[in-house]
Amino acid sequence: MEDRHRGGSSGPWYLLGGLFAAVILLLAAWNIELPYLAFSAGPVTDAANSVIAEEVPVYPPEGELLMLTVVSQDVNVFEAAIVALDPKIDLVRRAAYRSPDESDEDYRDRVLQQMDDSQRVSIAVALSQLGYQMVPTDVVITGVSEAVPASGQLEEGDSLDAIDGRSIVDLADVTAALEGHKAGDVIQIRIIRGGSAKTVDVELAERSDEMGGPMIGITVQEISEPPFPISFAAGVVGGPSAGMMNTLAIIDTLTEGEMTHGHVIAGPGTIHPDGTVGNIGGVRQKV
Repeated sequence: MEDRHRGGSSGPWYLLGGLFAAVILLLAAWNIELPYLAFSAGPVTDAANSVIAEEVPVYPPEGELLMLTVVSQDVNVFEAAIVALDPKIDLVRRAAYRSPDESDEDYRDRVLQQMDDSQRVSIAVALSQLGYQMVPTDVVITGVSEAVPASGQLEEGDSLDAIDGRSIVDLADVTAALEGHKAGDVIQIRIIRGGSAKTVDVELAERSDEMGGPMIGITVQEISEPPFPISFAAGVVGGPSAGMMNTLAIIDTLTEGEMTHGHVIAGPGTIHPDGTVGNIGGVRQKV
């Protein structure tokens, strides 16, 4: 009797042990993050309502130009299983959108910067379409050749403030400042780096396509601003995919009449400086 009693009492302990092991496995699976992101449809906003223009006549559209978004989030084993059953959500490899060492904060900063860049392009394209001229304000170095004397003195991101005392505002100013010089001449370049001004003496290199022709050995980008205050109140939406709708929203807001004819129109797409429409990220979710 005593032996049978002891043997029968082990059943509940096996059951408790099994439950404990199952809980441990469940917790472990919950905390295992997979190398995937879940893409789902995000919030929808009216791009036309976000356009803020001053000092010019505006004509708020009666229709809507909807800006579509996608929400992405990391997933664990259980979330991936749930997502697999939802046809409206896609699993995409995380490495396709984020580098392994990119933190959540870095990712957020990157997509917000993409939105800022997209908005600047949208403004430039829309105003060009409407006949406005952008106003040059700055020339920024985007690259420095390693085979020129300027290497080590000038850096990517430096703003060209003056060359030999001549103020630099646009690309034409850079070309004009080098007129009359030859390769081997030393010029003074005043730059703005990190908010501080600095003057460096730079020896001009020889152009490969012109014997004796001078060059600094840098690539530059002209920065310009609209001729009147214009911006977007887009909140914290990130990424470049609102470019096309933002461009259309500006054109409609600054043009008398109704581009939309009162309809609700939705559409994603990046915008290039030449006005062409580019890629659409997360197109299935946006549809």
